[in-house]
Formats: sequence, C-alpha cells, structure tokens
Amino acid sequence: MTQRPEYILFDKDTRAIVFGYQQAAIQRMLDFDFVCRRSVPSVACIVDPTQDGNHKCFWGTKETLIPIYRTISEAAQRHPEADVLVNFASFRSAYPTSKEALETESIRTVAIIAEGVPEHRTKELIHIAQERGKWIIGPATVGGIAAGAFRIGNTAGPIANIIQARLHRPGSVAYVSKSGGLSNELNNIVALNSDGVYEGIAIGGDRYPGSSFLQHLLRFEANPDVRMMVMFGEVGGLDEYAVVEALKDGRIQKPLVAWCIGTC
Repeated sequence: MTQRPEYILFDKDTRAIVFGYQQAAIQRMLDFDFVCRRSVPSVACIVDPTQDGNHKCFWGTKETLIPIYRTISEAAQRHPEADVLVNFASFRSAYPTSKEALETESIRTVAIIAEGVPEHRTKELIHIAQERGKWIIGPATVGGIAAGAFRIGNTAGPIANIIQARLHRPGSVAYVSKSGGLSNELNNIVALNSDGVYEGIAIGGDRYPGSSFLQHLLRFEANPDVRMMVMFGEVGGLDEYAVVEALKDGRIQKPLVAWCIGTC
C-alpha cells in the first residue's frame, strides 16, 4: 500500500484498479492524467470477469495498453501499488466486489458508483471499512477528484469542464457533497470565487453513505494545503448536525461554507 499521510486519499502517484469495462470512464481518467502532466497513468489495470488481455486507449496522442484481469485478487497481486478500486459493478454485484476489495490488503479506498445497493449491505461494508481502516466513497456516487492529481471515473465531466474549472492544478478549497451532479457546479463556483479546488468528494445520496461529511471535513482540517472547506448537503438525515458539533467543540477550525438544499 502506498505510504502517504492519513488525511490524503489521492495524490499524483495514486493508481487505481477499475472494476467493469467502462471504456469512456477509463479514457476520461487518462485524459485528466495527461493534462495534469502525470508521469504514469492513474489506471493500473481493469477487472472484467468475462475477459482478459489488454485494453487499447490513448495517452495524449499516443496509444497505450492497459491490462485486463478476470479477478480482483489477480489484479491486486499484479499491481500492489494500486490502492484505489473504482467499482462500476451493478447494484447486484457491488456488495461482493466491494467486500473483496476492502478485504484486500493493498486496497485502501473503494469508490462504489452503483445506485440501489441494499442498505443492510452498505452497513456491512461500512463495518468492514471501519475495522480495517479503509475508506468507502459512495454508494450512488459520481466519485471525487484531487485537482491536478487523480480523478475517479467520470467526475467533473468532459475535459473542457476540467480546464474551465481549473481542475488540472490544485487550489486550496476542499469540498464534500451529497450530490454528484451538483459537484460539477461546485467546481465551477469554487473556481470563479477562489484559487480553485484542492479536492472534491461526492459521498453519494444514499441514506447510509460509506463515509460521512464529518470524516472528510476532518481530513481537510488536518491537511495544511487546504485553507477553507465547503459542505453541500441535502434535506434529510443528521449528518450536518455532526458537523455542527465538531464546529462547537473545536475539531473544525478552518472556514467552512455550508449549504443544505431541498424542500421539506
């Protein structure tokens, strides 16, 4: 597992295993890597239970090959430097694949894209993650982005959006959001009103997210490169109240802009 401070999930050396043959998302990750001037692509390999071999894609204007394996265990064994699993499995298979990833020593963070994962299954995954000191982003998430460093799947949309929101280099504002779609708007708002995004995480809109607002805000609080934070909530649930308590007891001291949207 890559050694980095506990408060940093992704940096310019982060590499990922992508579960599911999502060709467009994989290419978007590589395009982001290229404009960030990463030396090595962030996608180490692909897991597809129906095939193995290589996937041909582009690194800038040149073609490159990414290996495909049939199992997570083989992928992790061949690429021990990859500590993120981007899980595009359907809601039917998101649980067993995410569980296997969390129980794999070299994988630290699992991003679960699928919507409709049963709540009791999500609770089991959260328990495993907490026991093992791992992180879950999602379920029902678009993912997240570390500006100038690493992008999960389709986060932040096409490359034109990336450039316009200046996500190809880090700013000093970190945000955590319930909404994946509105994360793109947050990227734009932050870029227009500050030096830009440092990191943005969409925790997903499910009732029991794999990681909470507070967990990510405390990461940002500990990170000296983050100067202020943004929280984008939705009506329903108690997660925002936990953040209020952290503000009151001093665990959060950096400036925090919070917006809770919806009707009730």
